[in-house]
Amino acid sequence: MIRSTALLLSLGVSLIPSTSALSGLVTDPTQVSDQSFDYVIVGGGLGGLVVANRLSENPDISVLVIEAGSDNRDDPRVYDPYQYSVAFNTELDWNWPSSQGRYIKGGKTLGGSTSINGLAQTRGQKAQYDSLSTFLGINGTEGPWNWDGMYFGMLKSEGFSAPNDQQKEAGASSNPALHNTSGPLQVTYPDEIFHGPQQKYFQTVISTNFSVASSPDADDGNANVVAFHPNTMSWQDSDHRSSSATAYYSPVAERSNLAILLQHLATKIRFDGNKATGVEFGTSNGDRYTVNANREVIISAGAIQTPALLQLSGVGDPALLNGLGINVVANVSGVGKNLQEQTMNSVGWTPIEGFDFQGRGPSDCIAYPDLLGLTSSSNNDIASTISTNIGKYAQDAYDAGAVVSVEAASAIFAIQQGLMIDDHSGLVEAFFDSGFPNGGLGIDLWQLLPFSRGTVQITSTDPFTYPNIDPRYFSADVDLKIQIAGLRMARKIFQTAPLRSIVTEENAPGYDSVPEDGNGGSDEDWSRWIVDGFSSVHHPIATCSMMSEELGGVVGADLKVYNTENLRIVDASVLPIQFSAHLSATLYGIAENAADM
Repeated sequence: MIRSTALLLSLGVSLIPSTSALSGLVTDPTQVSDQSFDYVIVGGGLGGLVVANRLSENPDISVLVIEAGSDNRDDPRVYDPYQYSVAFNTELDWNWPSSQGRYIKGGKTLGGSTSINGLAQTRGQKAQYDSLSTFLGINGTEGPWNWDGMYFGMLKSEGFSAPNDQQKEAGASSNPALHNTSGPLQVTYPDEIFHGPQQKYFQTVISTNFSVASSPDADDGNANVVAFHPNTMSWQDSDHRSSSATAYYSPVAERSNLAILLQHLATKIRFDGNKATGVEFGTSNGDRYTVNANREVIISAGAIQTPALLQLSGVGDPALLNGLGINVVANVSGVGKNLQEQTMNSVGWTPIEGFDFQGRGPSDCIAYPDLLGLTSSSNNDIASTISTNIGKYAQDAYDAGAVVSVEAASAIFAIQQGLMIDDHSGLVEAFFDSGFPNGGLGIDLWQLLPFSRGTVQITSTDPFTYPNIDPRYFSADVDLKIQIAGLRMARKIFQTAPLRSIVTEENAPGYDSVPEDGNGGSDEDWSRWIVDGFSSVHHPIATCSMMSEELGGVVGADLKVYNTENLRIVDASVLPIQFSAHLSATLYGIAENAADM
């Protein structure tokens, strides 16, 4: 294996000699067992492959990625965006069970969730990125954790292709000043973009009647608008998915200093004192192997598996670890706390007879109403509910073990309140959908910024036993109020011209389930329907939050785990709060900035 010995010695890194060079994709654990790499990365998803790519640009650095899934880049369930959701509930999906009978989807394959997600590429509100420094208690003008720094990281990842004439005719538009055309991740609009009037009508209705401004390009950090958003689709290989696997691994697969071990789960981080020295991995049949890390172990296993791996390894809340007989390596009580997941319901309408979608999609038009837009169609006093109940929400989260203290939760919720009320962050996502639900036209609606906080906790020392996942959906009553207001808005959007001219009747929930009362339906009827039928949005975050230790953070501004050495996290678990956007663009920015560190 090639290494810069002088550099390693200057950093005080002890050298563990390796017995052979290794590169490419491997499945035989004996090729990796007892070997040494400069960096061992757990998880071959978004964060893991971005960091692996960037680190291995230096030929003197050796990198190993350990991925639990297989390489499925040639599987149509992965590369074909028109087969979205076919991979769910298969071997490509972790399919974690969570509370209230809901399941959370996640990609168990090379590329992780970027290989099975819905491909939407959106950026959040400027103030949300600036808040990352606030959570850390640092000067927001330093480092990457603000809008400017994250914008740089997001741009670095992006290989954008502007809409062509036929895509512009369908409604797509962009501002070239906001995009990079040379990054690894291909971002564009579908060749078979919907040309029917439905997406344009949605944009017209919500911008004209619901106080949501229309934007030609929402990627400038002013995200509380309605706009056509691009997808992570290849503009070189017509309408194929662009994932972290195809963007960050495929072009560099021949590098002699980069290896990926597939079909093996990381079961424990190995420590010397509190210094991470390697990773134990294996299979469910009980086989275990160890690989050594000369410089760092980097965990990129996601918001569910990352806290579970830390807990199994003795990093976490001593109360949990002691109860399972696990030796405490580092007291980091925030591990597995602060879990935030979003909740979704869909309003659907039946198109008029003979209606033609004129395309296959994916759908592109999305609105992010802020408080003003949301309350324009609802009498729910959301701002008052938040300000009145922050203390109650903080106490409830602490009583459930979801935060480290009432004081920490109160401080976190105060930041969140400011983002929602003062900084005009989108409170819901209204995703206009051609073909869903019930094969018609719909709006998939989810509340973006929940006050409900939950936990991820291992219940066994068996690494193949899923942890207990409890997002505590709707434990904060304002989350339900926001969901109701968003769904009432969605119903009214379809009731408004010109969109009303191309639909016949509501088929989800339908007026039998939620009667129309002249105000879009009662809170009681909506509440009953929501709680009975909501789904997870599959955007879990924050279980190893990048915050100060006082707030319950697990990593600092350098993404290193508190009270440990040589251990870093690069995945969705470090985001301390949900953003008004899909996750992937933000996570690519985090990963690029992490690699620069």
